Amino acid sequence: MNINKKNFYLYALGRLVSIIGSGIQMIAIPLFILDLTGSGTIMGTFVLVSNLPRLIFGPFAGVLGDRFDRKKIMVYMDFARGAIILLLALMTRMDALQISGLLIAQFIISTMDITFDPATQAMLGDIVHSNDLNKANSIIQGINSFSFIVGPAMGGILYGLFGIEVVFLINGISFVLSGLSEIFINYQQTTEKLKINMKSTLVDIKEGFVYLKSMNGLLLLLIFAMLSNFLMTSMFSVLVPFFAREVVGFSGQQFGFMETSWVTGILIGNIILGVFLSKKKATALFKTGIITESFLFMGFSIIAYPFAVTFFGGSSWLYFSVIAVIFAMTGIFNALVNTPMLTLFQKKVSSNYRSRVFSVIAVLTQLIVPVGAFLFGLGLDHFDAHHLILVGSIGNMVITFLFLIIGMTKALADENSINSVEPGR
Repeated sequence: MNINKKNFYLYALGRLVSIIGSGIQMIAIPLFILDLTGSGTIMGTFVLVSNLPRLIFGPFAGVLGDRFDRKKIMVYMDFARGAIILLLALMTRMDALQISGLLIAQFIISTMDITFDPATQAMLGDIVHSNDLNKANSIIQGINSFSFIVGPAMGGILYGLFGIEVVFLINGISFVLSGLSEIFINYQQTTEKLKINMKSTLVDIKEGFVYLKSMNGLLLLLIFAMLSNFLMTSMFSVLVPFFAREVVGFSGQQFGFMETSWVTGILIGNIILGVFLSKKKATALFKTGIITESFLFMGFSIIAYPFAVTFFGGSSWLYFSVIAVIFAMTGIFNALVNTPMLTLFQKKVSSNYRSRVFSVIAVLTQLIVPVGAFLFGLGLDHFDAHHLILVGSIGNMVITFLFLIIGMTKALADENSINSVEPGR
């Protein structure tokens, strides 16, 4: 289904505005929690609450994305998230915001996130011609990266200068503006409209899992992603903020720029991918990416030890620069893994099942991330951060090389021959 470029630009603009706001809040809330409590356990609890909706509601969100108008889901979720975040700004202004209220709000916002994500990912395959899909994904990934470059940098600066209230205000307004731009997308629902009840929903969820099972080798790839995310996503969401803020003593601005360096690398990686590597096979890109990432993670774990912190001058800009370079390089190779895989699934999965498949993938890849985040949070109250970072990096390297030895070839061998199939056939 090839619709004019206006729709793609409005789609991209909506993501640009809302992701910048999310990037601002992504940095500011951990800083706010640490400044308020200084507790690794509460940080871990926040990450747990942020990820739980994906596990609980993810499959149901995929059903909604395949049975309802994806544009309406996109617009309504942006408006609703904007309203809740603006309410947080008002509560902050009235000095009524408590950690418990923040956790409840984050749970609701994350539920809306998981409703938004599979529907909009599936929608892109409907508004862009399949021949232009790889380029469109590179643009979207570049926009995402640019947004998270600007957002975290602004988050660190705004929180340091004005506090969490201004952060909530800007983020809430960004979601409202995003929803307004998306109203003007011309989109017709391409999937079958059906009445939803519990029985039909469970059947639809089952079909999403069956569809994935029919794609040879994919479950092996998903198991690898689950284990890697258990360690690395948990580490970067809990250990890195604690290490940077509480151990090293980086300022809010430094922490914001440090997080930005990772996404800058993803942006550079997508530019390299789009300009030089667009014809490369996903297998080669994936292998190069995961191997290099594992060594870069190990490099970070080494310079997180006290002797390196002392050597580079603690919270100095020199130490910040060393970490930022490692994060940027990691982001580059991360892009060489994720973008080709996303394009592959968008091309090969039928639009009738696309939302369900993306939601099932999201659930499986993130299934044990909340557990990892909570355990790392508890660990911070009993062990030094650098020891936990080393454990996570070693574990990720072991998982990576086991996957390369045992199953990568099988998992990606059919990258050019995966065909759409009907569940149960």
